[in-house]
Amino acid sequence: MRTTMVKDSLGNKKQLADMLAQGGEGSVYPLTDRSDILVKVYHADKLAAMSDRYQRKIDAMISKKDKLAKLNLCWPLLSVFDENQRWIGYAMRKGQGVPMSYLAHALAYQKHFPNLNRVAIVQYLLSYLDTIEQLHYKGVMVGDYNLQNFLCDETNHTVSLIDCDSYQVSVDAKHYPCPVGSPDLTPIEHHGKDFSQVMRTVESELFSVAIVLFQCLMLGRHPYDVIGGEDRVSNMKQGNFAYGIGGRGIPKGAWYNIWSHMPSLLKGMFIQVFREGSTDVRNRPSIRDWKKALGIYLNELNKGWHNTEIKPAKPKDDAYKGQRSIEGQSLSRTSV
Repeated sequence: MRTTMVKDSLGNKKQLADMLAQGGEGSVYPLTDRSDILVKVYHADKLAAMSDRYQRKIDAMISKKDKLAKLNLCWPLLSVFDENQRWIGYAMRKGQGVPMSYLAHALAYQKHFPNLNRVAIVQYLLSYLDTIEQLHYKGVMVGDYNLQNFLCDETNHTVSLIDCDSYQVSVDAKHYPCPVGSPDLTPIEHHGKDFSQVMRTVESELFSVAIVLFQCLMLGRHPYDVIGGEDRVSNMKQGNFAYGIGGRGIPKGAWYNIWSHMPSLLKGMFIQVFREGSTDVRNRPSIRDWKKALGIYLNELNKGWHNTEIKPAKPKDDAYKGQRSIEGQSLSRTSV
């Protein structure tokens, strides 16, 4: 029997609308009188096994809500209880947009982002990096980098982060880890370990962030996609990144063309992080580095110095210099 009504800590009742989404941990419902507010109700079996653990972490996260209020996050705002005043979940604001996984996809972007171009992608990524940077500054680590949980809003090209209850936080000297993660989006220093026992760091986060940036710019291609018969995780452990001078196995067609048109600064950063940075945290560019490089790229895209197409029809010609028009005059500049 599903929950239809919840209470806050003071006993105030709120009615739930029809279920919006369901995952492995719980179900999400809008409020009938506030569609901008969602309630996550944990599944009964999860509550029976780990109710105290869930509640302690959510209460710790709620204590940080004021410091994160201005960020594009669906952060826990208050705890909710059933009719017997038993803790069952939490309330959060509703995020707006389409999952980033559809943007980072060779076909799905056409349906879900019909007006997408390179300018918009870079704007999304800059918004995303702003939020990640602020989270790190406030001691919060995402941990589980899942593109389904990053929403892209076409109205303003911003990104909201949802499903935040898995994030790693520390409050009053108490550490609450991120218990989940995907190996192909996690740096190798955390592989083979129980994620619930792992302490994520800014350096480990930077590796995951770089993979997200690459996938968005490369239509979903993973930086360690199969090369010479190896799987992603094996390639990651060996730093087998196919792109750049001396790279092996760059996919032909759209991905080859996209890489060809990417600015040299971004190419160099990707080569650095996915080769040396796979094992050496010192070779992982910072959020500030990525924001600076993408800011330059956006500025040059807006000036017409780079191809804005999602799928360029052909690789960049060595003679291509980019075109812009000022007062009717066509000027050229060698693109980076």
